[in-house]
Amino acid sequence: MHKQIVVSMKDLRFATLLCSHCNTRVTLDFDAEFEPGTRHAPFNAPVECPRCANHFDSALPGAVNTMQKAYRAVAKLNDALTFTGDQDPEA
Repeated sequence: MHKQIVVSMKDLRFATLLCSHCNTRVTLDFDAEFEPGTRHAPFNAPVECPRCANHFDSALPGAVNTMQKAYRAVAKLNDALTFTGDQDPEA
């Protein structure tokens, strides 16, 4: 039997960043406002782990900010746009 997973953008409200140094998980709420960027950290998403202060991958903050903007634009559509993925039959 073939199974699919269907989610709306609202279902993707939370994202979790994983620190590769200490395995701390930082969960972000895309409905919340991120802290404003500064000259040294121009992105709004966190650039370093709050536990060990090591920097996340440099591409991560920009990707998170782009995802938050997309989330906010598409989430307003409620279920007018959904995403479909195949579910692993072994799961």
